[in-house]
Amino acid sequence: MRELTGRVAVVTGAGGGIGREVALELARRGCAVAVVDVRRERAEATRDLLLDSGIDASAHLVDVSDADQMADLVGEVVAHHGAVHILVNNAGVTSAGSFTKESLDDLRWIVGINLWGVVHGCHAFLPVLLEQDEAHIVNVSSMVGILGLPHNASYAMTKGAVRSFSEALRGELVSTDVGLTTVFPGAHRTGITDTARGSHRDLLSQMGSSRIAPVAMRSPARLARSIVDAIAKDKARVVAGPDAHALDLWARVAPGRTRLIGRFTGRMEASAYGD
Repeated sequence: MRELTGRVAVVTGAGGGIGREVALELARRGCAVAVVDVRRERAEATRDLLLDSGIDASAHLVDVSDADQMADLVGEVVAHHGAVHILVNNAGVTSAGSFTKESLDDLRWIVGINLWGVVHGCHAFLPVLLEQDEAHIVNVSSMVGILGLPHNASYAMTKGAVRSFSEALRGELVSTDVGLTTVFPGAHRTGITDTARGSHRDLLSQMGSSRIAPVAMRSPARLARSIVDAIAKDKARVVAGPDAHALDLWARVAPGRTRLIGRFTGRMEASAYGD
């Protein structure tokens, strides 16, 4: 996008983590922001931060896995802000552990948010985005969208699908004024582990709140700057963090070869849970 000042951005999952930092960074670049989250108090907290800085902001309570709620969101944002120029599909959840121990309910849950949330956002907002002089979509995948990691099968399934969908959609939009960026973050301090499911959910939660988390997981603020830079430059991909870059290299050099990683994570599981 040639100009960010005066644009209207919609950011899902903006109640914290990457979403909140992206909302704040977009505001710093002159955008009005519609803050979207499934938790009202978190959405309103981010909105209030923006309002306190003199930014035109609104808060919206929305479950991105619900197509009707996402369709209604378009009208709410346009009614408040008059237009939409930027859509950041950031809302996401995680699950870890053996696939054989995943319940179908948990699989539907993660697909509904991580994949359908992105699809619903693009499907609902594209008609409005296409009406603008220029617009942009950001879809947040993950480093496991680049290379599916063992004991992350359900998460990798959704984030890999986001990658493929986004690559295809960017190609379809090439003759329009709508750009699209796919983001592949490594480990960042986002709070996503707090709501994790799967047989490793307790281990993930402990890791997210451990003393090493500030060292092992990067701040989302730097990633937010990279994302907004990518919007301005219409970059196709953002790979963020040394772990994500390492997986990107592995996927290029040894595509699909995850057996060694599987042996390692399998031993971790046996050690942690006595299997």
